[in-house]
Amino acid sequence: MQELLVGLGFLGIIVFLIVSVIGALILWLLARTVGKISNAGFLNSWMVILTSSAAVSLALKVIGLSILSNGLTMAILTYGAILAAAYIIMGKLIWKSTWMQSFKANLVWILLTVAGIAYMLSKIPTPTV
Repeated sequence: MQELLVGLGFLGIIVFLIVSVIGALILWLLARTVGKISNAGFLNSWMVILTSSAAVSLALKVIGLSILSNGLTMAILTYGAILAAAYIIMGKLIWKSTWMQSFKANLVWILLTVAGIAYMLSKIPTPTV
């Protein structure tokens, strides 16, 4: 059983790294084209992804399940606000850009992520009485 858990953990890390590299490529292109950030590169875009993911995970860990106490819509909006704050702040700090450049570069990424989460959560079956 322990070998299975170790294997799943290792697989989870590999999947996270692959997805984060794909995300960094997308964010790099968005930063260069939409945000007009001249010093945005693949590695610092990947760092924006990794640090923002860590910040969002930490914030959600602190909030806990109380995020769901006001309903699914408020949970999605709260998650979106946390995600936006993390990506915009980390983008500004890591890319050394303006707030508006970081906002423009991350806006498409944030909207796609929140829409994906909302879609996945909408597919959760509701219990019938």
